[in-house]
Amino acid sequence: MPAPTYRTIYLLCPANVRTGGPEALHQLGRALRDLGHDARMVYVARDAEPVVTPGVLRFAPIADPMPDAYAPYDLPHTFEIRDDAANALVFSEMWPRILRSVSRLSPYMWWLSIDNGLNAVRDFGGFDAIRSARCQHLCQSYYALSYLLARNIPGLALFDYTASEHLAAAGTSQTPRIDRILYPARGRWFTGWLRRWAPDLPWQEIAGFTPDQVRELFLTSKLYVDFGSHPGKDRMPREAAILGCCVITGQRGAAGNPFDVPLLARYKFKDSRLRIPEIARAIRTVMAGYDQCVVDFATYRRTIEGERLEFNAQVARVFGGRTNP
Repeated sequence: MPAPTYRTIYLLCPANVRTGGPEALHQLGRALRDLGHDARMVYVARDAEPVVTPGVLRFAPIADPMPDAYAPYDLPHTFEIRDDAANALVFSEMWPRILRSVSRLSPYMWWLSIDNGLNAVRDFGGFDAIRSARCQHLCQSYYALSYLLARNIPGLALFDYTASEHLAAAGTSQTPRIDRILYPARGRWFTGWLRRWAPDLPWQEIAGFTPDQVRELFLTSKLYVDFGSHPGKDRMPREAAILGCCVITGQRGAAGNPFDVPLLARYKFKDSRLRIPEIARAIRTVMAGYDQCVVDFATYRRTIEGERLEFNAQVARVFGGRTNP
């Protein structure tokens, strides 16, 4: 079946937020415009509700709603959505309630995470309500695809990609790797156990740093450890890997399958206290033999390098392309 052609595709996005979800929405907007679509960002405050009049949804205007980091995507924005059969709307799993305000346009719910959206799904009426809603579903991860399929909700793959500045920086650093283990705030409860078991190891939490500083940490450290929930195909493990870190993760969420986080089994562990001695040994192995271990991530890095091509192909399959403005 050929992909539909829309007059305008709106992308609902939280204003003044720089995280993985908003960046994915900007990546989609850029890809759509490159295909010839009239894609427009719709920036909204966290708890904003539209004023609904026949055929139009209007959100309160926000001054400077786009973070400067997203300026290179070069996307127009608006604060209103035309509820017309010729248009489409893309929104994340955090916004299922928007479905109650539209009746004519084509809605696409993009599952950028699973776990983070469960409260919004519950408030909407649960997965029974999601399943019966007039909506198509896009999935940022195999985790989301399988999770929805288990609830009889078919989805289409629409993965995001690692930002070009990380790919450009990969392999450029001449600074020797130092014995440093990076870890995010998420999963801190379990990483705390690891730290108490091995207090002699050089731990560094990634908190309070700018994006440029985080990139430099990845370029100069040996290992990134992430025992978070992985509600989608998270960016930080990919950024760490492409910038030369070895990566060890848990098995929750998207890290629980071999596709979203394709690591060898010896770099994935269940976050059980019984596994802590084994995990600590794996960490020490990386610290002592980084040059030997880092080659184990070559396939993961090649996958990351090819993400943008895959994403562009997926966007074309879902939305098609336009030759006329």
